[in-house]
Amino acid sequence: MIEIKIPKSVTHNKIKSLQKSVLSYTGDSKEITIILPSSISKYKFSLLADLLQLIITINNKIQITKVVFEFELTKSNLESLYGQEFIYPIVSLLWNTARFIGLDEKNVKPELREFQNDYFQKMNSLSRLKGSKFILTNTDHFSDSKGLIKLLENPNGFNDNETQIIDSIRNVLLNNVLTFNKNNSEEIENIIEDIGAIVYELAKNTYEWGRTDSFSVPISPSIRGVYLKFYNNKREKIIENYSNTPLAEYFNQETLISRSLNNQGNIYYLEIMVFDSGIGFIEKFNNQENLTDLEILKRCLVKNQTSATSNLKSKKGLGLDRILNILNKTGFIKISTDKYCAYRNLVKDEYTPIDINKLDDLKLEDWNRNNFIPKESEKISGSYLSILYPFKSSN
Repeated sequence: MIEIKIPKSVTHNKIKSLQKSVLSYTGDSKEITIILPSSISKYKFSLLADLLQLIITINNKIQITKVVFEFELTKSNLESLYGQEFIYPIVSLLWNTARFIGLDEKNVKPELREFQNDYFQKMNSLSRLKGSKFILTNTDHFSDSKGLIKLLENPNGFNDNETQIIDSIRNVLLNNVLTFNKNNSEEIENIIEDIGAIVYELAKNTYEWGRTDSFSVPISPSIRGVYLKFYNNKREKIIENYSNTPLAEYFNQETLISRSLNNQGNIYYLEIMVFDSGIGFIEKFNNQENLTDLEILKRCLVKNQTSATSNLKSKKGLGLDRILNILNKTGFIKISTDKYCAYRNLVKDEYTPIDINKLDDLKLEDWNRNNFIPKESEKISGSYLSILYPFKSSN
């Protein structure tokens, strides 16, 4: 049996290393054990996406049959553990297929069940979670009443009431997530509708793309979700944290600095992340036109692209094009799916809508700086889209 340990101090590079070791595995073992920490020391932009990507990919390649907690699961420790955004989606993904083991090989599933149910109720009622964050996770292999967040979905399908979703996200942001001094409340009020629209579009996409395979057969196990997290960081620390990544260039741009750096040398920004454990954009988008993988990925960012028939009527097919328009001149978007990790810096490369027949005009860059040369051995499971939205300074 293979063991993968997630340390408290886990970083993007550590996750990448763990993922590479599993994806290159050629042994005979069909089982894997994951050892989870009691907490993660430092969350950074897209770290949760990378961690979920690791767990989902491992579980698809070599089934995770055991989850180990190397600390005593007292009520106090469980309360602290469920203050961590990683725990609910991971436990939900593996609930029906893995054993959950504490100290002395004790089965801890009964203890986890109480906290899982409580966490779901908090998400479903949009109650405050610990910290400047919020997560909504749908679990498709649970019953509708225990797996679907009613704001987003019900047994009949996706909630296409965009106004309701935007109003709810406004309340979540103002009351639960944006914990800084809201001197720039005018900007917040102006952008909250945009952020709500982004959440609406992203959640809609996971419903259309993340639940089923290329033959529209439901995937099991299956989790999908939306995550919001507020950051307040010194610019120098940001540059240090994201050195040797495209985000270092993004945060070094004069346009961004003059717009968002406050008198204390801090930059406030919001992460909006959507994830699903599906087959990914490339495989899901039936390729009947001999498009390259990159062209398929770009098509997902263009108007009127859908891959499924659904109950959606009001804005069906707008896809991610609308999000690029909202983020234009300010934001950053990162997409991980299949064998690719792409990004767009929308300060440096402003967005203008393009014709679907001119996909070469839509600029995407390779996060790994490998000119989108794929390696089959690096194919991941699921899709992960992370958005960075910087706030104006209130100087």
